Amino acid sequence: MREAGALLALVAAVLGVVMGGVLSSPPPARSQAPDVLLNVMASGAKRLNIFIPDFTVVAGTDTGGLAKRVPEVTSADLKFSALFSVVSDPTPLPAADVEALRQRWAGAAAAGAHAALHGLLSLGGGRATAEMRLYDLTSPELRVIASKKIEMPVAEARRLAHKIADEVVFQFTGEPGIADTKIAYLAVRPGVKELSLMDYDGAGPAPLTANRSINLSPSWSPDGRSVAFTSYMGGYPYLYRLFAFERRPVQLLAGYLGINTSPAWSPDGRSVALTLSKDGNPEIYLLTVATGAFRRLTTHSGIDTEPSWSPTGREIAFTSDRAGTAQIFIMDAEGANVRRLTSGGFNTQPRWSPKGDTIVYTSRRGNHDLWAVSPDGSNVRQLTAGPGDNENASWAPNGRHLAFHGSRLRGWRIFTMLADGSEQQAAPTQGGEATSPAWSPRLP
Repeated sequence: MREAGALLALVAAVLGVVMGGVLSSPPPARSQAPDVLLNVMASGAKRLNIFIPDFTVVAGTDTGGLAKRVPEVTSADLKFSALFSVVSDPTPLPAADVEALRQRWAGAAAAGAHAALHGLLSLGGGRATAEMRLYDLTSPELRVIASKKIEMPVAEARRLAHKIADEVVFQFTGEPGIADTKIAYLAVRPGVKELSLMDYDGAGPAPLTANRSINLSPSWSPDGRSVAFTSYMGGYPYLYRLFAFERRPVQLLAGYLGINTSPAWSPDGRSVALTLSKDGNPEIYLLTVATGAFRRLTTHSGIDTEPSWSPTGREIAFTSDRAGTAQIFIMDAEGANVRRLTSGGFNTQPRWSPKGDTIVYTSRRGNHDLWAVSPDGSNVRQLTAGPGDNENASWAPNGRHLAFHGSRLRGWRIFTMLADGSEQQAAPTQGGEATSPAWSPRLP
């Protein structure tokens, strides 16, 4: 009881500086209290408890049941974030009944909720507008923390819910959420690997290619518009670029004899690091996208491949067998100052965190599993431990979540987890096997 009281007092103290009231004019949307969630967790609570009733329809007719569907998806997004626990209520709130609102908030607060999300839904002309209002249920005044209107086509109700969830995360942490992101992946069928796309939570799978060939190594551009990938569609492993949300033809990025693979976009989107074998054994090159010019970064008798940029753009991690077995190395973006990062095992597929503090890689020590290491070589730790193999990690843009593929469920499936290896769960990709996830940046 003492810990619960301290938790509520701490949340109230931080949230209480925000001005507002139950029916006052909602403040403009901005991060009012970026440290609230961290303070809640520091006080002993693992997650902030948020109350989300069904949305209130204030205009139009809800023939599609969006008042229930949108908060359901938003609730699932917030649970996935591992920052919130959610209490739902199928009874919508009144739009402007002061006493009724206060009673509902007071009841939710008495049940242990720290915050509440009230959605006001307007429908018409094929559009849905949701005004989301966040309340601090730990303050005596039940203050409004923030309000924002988000509009989307009715057909994109799931994306509307994702955007609401991302705004809730932003208001409590100061950083947008990752619900409005996509995961590109390979849908595996006998003799075919097609590039596909799904919401981060596995919903809405859709093909990106239909070339009935082998496609490999998807990699998102930093602006979220395009995906670089290797394909045998022309008979040889060439590197291409497709535009995931635009009707534009596929572009050839590299078509040399030998392999053209392992693309990695630089943080500024101007360059792609990749592996070419055009001059003999596989080496890492840098492609300037605007000009098509290539520059060689590594020169070694061993194999150098799988580049991964640091978020600063000043360093590149990569895989090389120059030490005898495959290990992870780091070099400057110009190819100088190469240093070895890992030892022991057979280590491949380095993936540098968007936060810059961690490199996740695949290590074969019996099974394949995901490990992590700091860029200075310290703090080596294992993230997965079977069953089966776990490989090919991809960071979410928040640096808190990872996607990867694993064979624990009778065939290859895509999984997600937190950066410490906890909260592992399968993404519900539909039909067949799925591999090689590539988590998109936050979308416009």
